[in-house]
Amino acid sequence: MSAVNVKGASTDAWQAFKQLVTNPVAGLSSAFEGLGEGRALGAGVVFGAVFALAMLFAAYRIMPMVRPQGVGGFIKAVLFAIVPFVTLGAATMAARSIFGGSGALAHDDFVAGATLLSVALVTILGALLGYGNFNITYLLLIFAVILSVLMLNAGLTRIAKVSERAAGFAVPLVVLVSGWLCKVIYAALIQSAISHYPGM
Repeated sequence: MSAVNVKGASTDAWQAFKQLVTNPVAGLSSAFEGLGEGRALGAGVVFGAVFALAMLFAAYRIMPMVRPQGVGGFIKAVLFAIVPFVTLGAATMAARSIFGGSGALAHDDFVAGATLLSVALVTILGALLGYGNFNITYLLLIFAVILSVLMLNAGLTRIAKVSERAAGFAVPLVVLVSGWLCKVIYAALIQSAISHYPGM
């Protein structure tokens, strides 16, 4: 059953991705509606997993010296990679509740995952291009971040039903809160790792 669910969620994510490639902002809500709440939840998780894998791939390729050792190290690396997706989803959920939106976990999950897709793709491309093409990667990353903000605004207004007036405050707050949560969680994970090495 789990294998069937994973395959179904991957198929749904691929269908949504094909819509988002050609129409990432305006097509976000239609991609969500085409899937429905239940299937959108699975697709959002797949998007989050793609983002995490992109982060791991980039870290391993660009900084091989940080490759984790053993199962425990790999689990911590996965936690590091998945944190932005989790914090963005949590911040989106909070904004939807505070600013009078509607929806459920599936809405927040799909918006967060879809929003991070452009960053994930640029991260993979940057890892493949390497340090020698840093300027190209940097410009593409700026483009991806701007696109992500536009998609986040579309997700809050058209999927979470936050008013456009409220979204003007909600979007920057989501970005800031998500970034702050990332910082807090990363600091805790790093401190936990350091505590295992008393000599450090």
